[in-house]
Amino acid sequence: MLMKNMPHVLFTIIIGLFTAHSLFATNGMNMEGYGAASTALGGAGTAIDTGTAATMNNPATLLLMKKDARLDFALGRLGPKVSTEYPGMGSVKSASDQFYMPAFGYVKRKGDSVFGICLFGQGGMGTEFTGDSFMGLGRGLENMTEVSVGRLILPFATQITDRLGIGGSIDGVWAGMDLRMGMSGTQLMDLANPMSQQMGRAEGSLLQVLSGAMPEFAYFDFANGNPFSGQAKGYGYAAKLGMVYDISPEFRIGATYHTPTRLEDLETSEATATVGATSPMGYMEMALDGNMKIVDFQWPASYALGFAYDFAPNWKIVGEVKEIEWSNEMDSLRMHFVASDDPSNGSMAGMDLDAELYQNWTDQTVYSFGLEYMTAEKG
Repeated sequence: MLMKNMPHVLFTIIIGLFTAHSLFATNGMNMEGYGAASTALGGAGTAIDTGTAATMNNPATLLLMKKDARLDFALGRLGPKVSTEYPGMGSVKSASDQFYMPAFGYVKRKGDSVFGICLFGQGGMGTEFTGDSFMGLGRGLENMTEVSVGRLILPFATQITDRLGIGGSIDGVWAGMDLRMGMSGTQLMDLANPMSQQMGRAEGSLLQVLSGAMPEFAYFDFANGNPFSGQAKGYGYAAKLGMVYDISPEFRIGATYHTPTRLEDLETSEATATVGATSPMGYMEMALDGNMKIVDFQWPASYALGFAYDFAPNWKIVGEVKEIEWSNEMDSLRMHFVASDDPSNGSMAGMDLDAELYQNWTDQTVYSFGLEYMTAEKG
């Protein structure tokens, strides 16, 4: 966040370089912190003033702002370093290593309450492997994924007593996904064979066409090249609740709960599924245009408890523990493809394929700590 108190913020960032274990990492698909203050303090933001980024951390902390109104603009950068390897084939690095997420927030105080409107990128992930790597299956197939989630947030916070404040928000959520994914014949057979299915499972009338044939590869493709919006899109909502409580003038605690999202399926009518197989009649390859759905993709619930302690003049230590319930939402990636009625699809129009790829994410506990020194404060 761009803040007015720059001497304070700059020094906080310097301290954060030493206190944050993974300043440019992510917590799963979440950013490691939202807003400059939280990011510099190792991601802790449940019990301190983080500006309008409070709507992503703990909406109750909007009550901590010292002004009657606040306007923030921000540009977040995510720089992942991703690689994959396969026995006997070496390793390959992902070419996707720069992602930028703009943010905007305006909040206003009226009496004992604060309200406003904010726009934030929640997070996501992306990889890109060129077709000349082993990921291309010897066929020059580019493999890439991009997932992005954003929120339009309407926050409200109010002071209940001199010590206790509560807050919440209603979030409009949108998500986008691009995918270019190649699968070997061995992988495809694993999905289709009920006696195997170690990686996932698949079924549908398109697989029946391959009965008696040996799959060589499959390739799923839907991508629009837009860095801010995926080809498959879905919209929904979520909510947040939070509180802050001053135990003493020097010691504050904060707590927050973020509900899971309720997103519709991510969908595009501009997808292509290509399958190559060898049958007794020889090699055949079919590329079908159609509709693709990513079924029940959701952002998980999370909850956090944090503190802020002014232990000496101009010095503050902050901490937070957060639990992110990835296992409830990221157990599998589910896709549903239906070939369109386009004449190019011929007799296969209307045929479908359901695929489930096991992910098996586990829940994540995140500990964040930071140390802050206030060099100067401007009114």
